[in-house]
Formats: sequence, C-alpha cells, structure tokens
Amino acid sequence: MKRIYYTFFVLILVSFYGCNNDDDSVETEVLFYWNQTKCADPWNTGENDSNSETEIAVTVYLESEEVSILNMTFDTNSPLDIYCEACICGTGQRIIVEVSNSDTSKMEALNFYQ
Repeated sequence: MKRIYYTFFVLILVSFYGCNNDDDSVETEVLFYWNQTKCADPWNTGENDSNSETEIAVTVYLESEEVSILNMTFDTNSPLDIYCEACICGTGQRIIVEVSNSDTSKMEALNFYQ
C-alpha cells in the first residue's frame, strides 16, 4: 500500500514539474529578414557577390547603425521577382539576421521585416 502512495506522489511531482510554464519569459532574440536585390541593397552587394561577402557588408552596415548581430544566415525564400533585370529585382535569396530584442526598432527603421 505504501508503494502505491509513493508512486502516486512521484507521479504528481513529475506532472507539476513537467507543467512548468515559461511563457512569462521575455524573448531576447528576434529574427529579421531582408529580401536581397540584384544591386539596390544599402550595403552595396548583390547577385554577383558571395554570401560571405554579403555577410561582411551587412555586418559592417548594421554595426554602423549600432545594431549588434547575433547570427546571420541565408535562405532562398525571397518573394521578389528574380526574372527581371532591374536593380530592385530579387536574387531569390533572403538574408536572415538575428538581433537582440532591444534592436527591434532600429531594424524596423532600416526596413528589415519580421
């Protein structure tokens, strides 16, 4: 009988521990996106530049705007038209920049989107 009570007690403790909710925590990192253009990005890189060149240019640009980058990656989810040849047309790439929550307003002012 003691064993049943002990098992029941342990199950209750485990369920309380497992239901711990961290929803009250403040998000400290935020992802922002930029649809890369062929040659109209403010850091002066485009379709003929490698990702590493673009990463350096974006980093220098954002640091000059007093934004600290936590991480940067690239994907191919840009909705911009890649078949036109104008400077404002897309390369098909999207630049993903992770910054701290405190830099959100700066990133929005620089026309990055969430």
